[in-house]
Amino acid sequence: MMAHLVWILLIYGLGAAVVHLMYIRQAVQAYRNGDDVCALSSDQRPTRYIVITSNDGERVEWVMRSLSILAWLRRRPLHVTVLDDESEDDTLPILTRMMRYSHMDVSVISYRFSPGNPVLPRSGGEKQVVIDLRTANPLVDAPLVR
Repeated sequence: MMAHLVWILLIYGLGAAVVHLMYIRQAVQAYRNGDDVCALSSDQRPTRYIVITSNDGERVEWVMRSLSILAWLRRRPLHVTVLDDESEDDTLPILTRMMRYSHMDVSVISYRFSPGNPVLPRSGGEKQVVIDLRTANPLVDAPLVR
């Protein structure tokens, strides 16, 4: 009985190792060809994340770190635009620190927005995901929360 379990675990482990080796081989070949490793999704457009903040120092670091993890998992840089609604807390210093060591292209725009209607940057063919930290449930569109 124990020998059968060992054989089952051995075959399962070998199968998992073969799948991982095939994936690594495919990723190396795509890298050598200059292709995007993660180009397997049906929507090939680049994604721009727009994070709207206003005195959200306690939440903005978590959101930026989750986007950084997402960039690392996708193995390509993310484009993040942070629209800061004149924060008076430590939101901007946190964003400045996060911009230095992340896998993201981050731009910060500090501006006074009209209530409920911020002027969003033009998409230019990009998919846009808006994460508004000023709302009651801001993390509905956060990619690692869904």
